Amino acid sequence: MTQTAPSREPTRAPERGVALPEVPGPGETARRAWRWLRRMSTAIWLLFALAAASVVATFVPQEPVIPTTVESWRSGIEGPGTEVSAVFDALGLYDVYGSPWFAAIVVLLFVSLTGCLVPRWRAFLRDARRPPPRGRGLTALRQSTTLRTSLPPEEGLAVVEASLARRRYRRRRLAQEETASGLAQVAAERGRWREGGSLLFHASFYLLLVGIVVAQGFGFVGQVNVAEGQAFTDTRISYDVADPGRFFDLEDHAGFAVRLDAFDLAFFEDGTPERFVSEVTVLEDGEEVRVGEAVAVNERLEHAGMNLYQMRFGMAPRVEVRAGDSDLFADQVMLGQGEGNTWTGVAKVSAADPQIALEILLVPDFARDADGEPISAGPAPGDPRLFANLWVGDLGLERPVPATQFDRDGGQRVDAVELGEGESAALLGGALEVAFPELTMWSGFQVAHQPGRAILLAAGVLVLVGLVPSLYAYRRRIWAEARPVEGGSEVTVAGVALQRVEAFDDAYAELVEELADALDAQHPTSGEPGEEERQG
Repeated sequence: MTQTAPSREPTRAPERGVALPEVPGPGETARRAWRWLRRMSTAIWLLFALAAASVVATFVPQEPVIPTTVESWRSGIEGPGTEVSAVFDALGLYDVYGSPWFAAIVVLLFVSLTGCLVPRWRAFLRDARRPPPRGRGLTALRQSTTLRTSLPPEEGLAVVEASLARRRYRRRRLAQEETASGLAQVAAERGRWREGGSLLFHASFYLLLVGIVVAQGFGFVGQVNVAEGQAFTDTRISYDVADPGRFFDLEDHAGFAVRLDAFDLAFFEDGTPERFVSEVTVLEDGEEVRVGEAVAVNERLEHAGMNLYQMRFGMAPRVEVRAGDSDLFADQVMLGQGEGNTWTGVAKVSAADPQIALEILLVPDFARDADGEPISAGPAPGDPRLFANLWVGDLGLERPVPATQFDRDGGQRVDAVELGEGESAALLGGALEVAFPELTMWSGFQVAHQPGRAILLAAGVLVLVGLVPSLYAYRRRIWAEARPVEGGSEVTVAGVALQRVEAFDDAYAELVEELADALDAQHPTSGEPGEEERQG
């Protein structure tokens, strides 16, 4: 009975499926993100994003600073329109520094800089503790010189070591059994602070960011104008312009008062202010605690953590308006500078119906030009003259408009007056009386709480301290070996520069010349250029 072998079908290779992309797990994703954050290029891009956000905050009104303008943009009265304003709102552009995405950029930037700097500092400190490396094949280096001296090997190396010490090299003495050549050796190194300076320079930017965050978060800047004899109190409502930090609250104001007692003003011959100094008194709870303090340009007054700076000045004539026995207005009107040494402004006399306002032009030193028009002979008060137009009607005085503005379209000019200092005159046939009793000055102050100044100063100092060694220092290494010969020894000196090779060539030549004199060497010989340029 025959048996047939079982038939075998040809084996088919298994069909290959579509290769799926490798999906990293959570741990690998975190490692990749950390490697990305540790790159210096990432820190630069984050710095660019931070700068771009600051530019946006410059052109888009910020709600914590000027809420009225933001409300006008949202309502469409001003700005790019309600649709664009809604996009700005959704992106948080009306409060850039308080938005979550800005906080995320700041946090990522700090993490990135930390990841960049900490490993570099660790490597630098580890490298700084290492002794200078031993040398080998000294005669093969490009900078290599052999000096023959009558001194024995140990004394010859001692001379070399003393010379390197004077040049502030870090030195290491190696015994014969520690070198490849079997000769005693001096290894020296200098210039590690090039890397240290670079690290200080980059660390200063880290500190600079810390100072900016502290200053912006906990600082305060306010501006206020005060007329002579008047005072302001360090509360939020007293400032004409206030820019508080994110974490500077209302209760952080010190609450002291500053009274402007006098204002000293002098001009150069060309009309440029020579000096303007405010004499102030500081009061706490109604009691004078600092009297006769001077505040001038570059001369600030510091009190209770606040710095008072002199910013600007102007003229503030005292104006009085009466209607019969009733006093409608009696105050100093702080004017803004106009053309030709003149000062202009508005006295809002009455917001009742009908509204009354005086449009004022003050000429500090009255004179007339060739056409008979009033001009000021100079910027300093001499013969002050006040010109006022009386406006009546719906002038918009009930609205919160700036002190120098009113709605001319809603009213009409009904009378005018010209007054010298100490004079008065009747208007509207005697219905009103306007007086100009005296001319005073007003002073503009900036009040600032700056908690990050010390940090910013330290960062600026570190920039300079780190910049000098990173620009001028360079790594270089020197080795010396002494071989005993008849009548003395041969001292071989070799060196290599890791940066700034040209500068090292000159320094090496000076060192060899100094050693030749110190060793009283005969016939110095230079080694042939070799392939080795670096020792490690």
